[in-house]
Amino acid sequence: MRAYGARPLLLGGALLGIVVVSALAVRESMRNARERKAAAEGTVRDYAMFASYLYTTRAYLLARDRALFQAYQAIHPSEPWIAGQLPPVTALAAVPDTTERCGPSEKWPIYRFRLDVPARTIAYAGSRPVPEIETIIRDSIPKLANAKWVRAARFGYLFVDPPGGRETVAYAPAYDSAGTLLAVYGYRSCYGVRDTMDYNTIYTVVKVLPPMVPGYVEQTGRSPDSAHRAAEMNAERVDAEKMIARKWPAGVPADSLLTLTVSDAQHRRIYQAPGAGETSRFYGVAPLGFIGGTTFWVALRPDVARFLVAGGIPDSRVPASLLLLAGSIILAIAGFASLRSEVRLVHSRERFLANVSHELRTPLQQILMFVQLLRLGRMRNGPDAERSLEIVERETHRLIALSNSVMTAAKPEVQLRSAPVDVGSVAQTAADFFTPMAEARKMQIVLDVPEKAVARGDPGAIRQILINVLDNAAKYGPIGQTIGIGVRNEGSMVRLWVDDSGPGIPGSHREHVWQPFFRVGGTVDDSTGGAGLGLAIVRDLAAAMDADADLAPRPSGGTRFTLSLHRSQNGSST
Repeated sequence: MRAYGARPLLLGGALLGIVVVSALAVRESMRNARERKAAAEGTVRDYAMFASYLYTTRAYLLARDRALFQAYQAIHPSEPWIAGQLPPVTALAAVPDTTERCGPSEKWPIYRFRLDVPARTIAYAGSRPVPEIETIIRDSIPKLANAKWVRAARFGYLFVDPPGGRETVAYAPAYDSAGTLLAVYGYRSCYGVRDTMDYNTIYTVVKVLPPMVPGYVEQTGRSPDSAHRAAEMNAERVDAEKMIARKWPAGVPADSLLTLTVSDAQHRRIYQAPGAGETSRFYGVAPLGFIGGTTFWVALRPDVARFLVAGGIPDSRVPASLLLLAGSIILAIAGFASLRSEVRLVHSRERFLANVSHELRTPLQQILMFVQLLRLGRMRNGPDAERSLEIVERETHRLIALSNSVMTAAKPEVQLRSAPVDVGSVAQTAADFFTPMAEARKMQIVLDVPEKAVARGDPGAIRQILINVLDNAAKYGPIGQTIGIGVRNEGSMVRLWVDDSGPGIPGSHREHVWQPFFRVGGTVDDSTGGAGLGLAIVRDLAAAMDADADLAPRPSGGTRFTLSLHRSQNGSST
């Protein structure tokens, strides 16, 4: 962060701002979509309610024509009466001319009645109803005749269930000028239960389709002056019909748009068109109480309800703005990952420079010190001078090894030659090279090579691997430890391992130690030093030889490094 100043903060803030703005846009888009969908569905439901109102209105008009203008024409229920001047029950026609289709007269005898209120005496003409129906006429009809909707309509129908099947009791109240119920006239009917022609008529005749539906044609007369406009409308209609020709070649007829269901007061279905209908969440309900307590349900088909609203009903899809949000989140994650990697690279570079500087400073100071002592002649005898030169030579080799490590780590790819290698001989050479440093720390190196082991690889790379591992073992192990080097033939592989008695590597760091510049608990000024490149170089060299390098804890303490090489087929290193 120090190397870049405010740049990471600005970049991070910009990425976070993009995500926040995208999230706000998605929320607003989804809210608008919900509102548009709710408004469209509300409009369709309002249309269904209006359609149910149209059907009940027409049902009322048809029922009124049958009752007031046909069956009860002689008693004029809409006019006030005087108690002593009520017409007899025979004023009703023996067969009311209501065009009902109930059944043959011999199987469907018509009874007529006049119920006087409040005495509740009943006078019959023609046949007589079964006792169950007579009880209903005496007890229920007076109450229904005083109902609010019957007072307004001046007629009503009651659905009953005698043993012979469902039928209807038609009734019309007679009121005086003060609105007091004087009598109720009625007759046996099947209107609304057996005879449902009016329901079918209103479903077929009543036009409830709005003009915006493609293919709907309103048949109206046109004057000669509107001939030109009629031609234009006809052309527009043809274009509209072409748009939906694939699905509805003949336009959108009423019976393909909605379903009309009529149920009684007990919610039993008495009529439905067309057929069984479809389940829909777009429906309207309107009651028609004075016709048997019926309820008219109008359900719109889900697949065509969208045509009733300009633009249709929005589908419940994932808005495109969600893709923008997902893209911005991915961009932000990639940006933060790149930023983190960049910051870590800066830290690694700073740490590398500090480590290398520390590694260079220590041997250079010792070389300078002993060179100055030799130059000033302060070495009193030959052994001291020889010891000084050994130290200068050792520190010089240390500098060369450090520079080689840095150069190896800086190479983008490691290319090695593959040849038969006597791994035991290479291990012996590396041990001999490292012995002076081990003796300086009072350490002992023990070789365990019982037989010749020839592998495919590069001898210089194997030697470099061993030196790096031995250097780590010497740095992090205790003084006086024993470092073991072993070689074995194991099937098609040659195993080379190095055991130390150090503190081991924590499990959480076992994968990170292979990364460049990583040091377990190491700092720039600790006693171990090192640039954190040794094991990174080991893994690169092993990969270049198609070998496997691994670190594992030893049961007795310390760490075991294992290098698995492919065994040479000819078994010779020459």
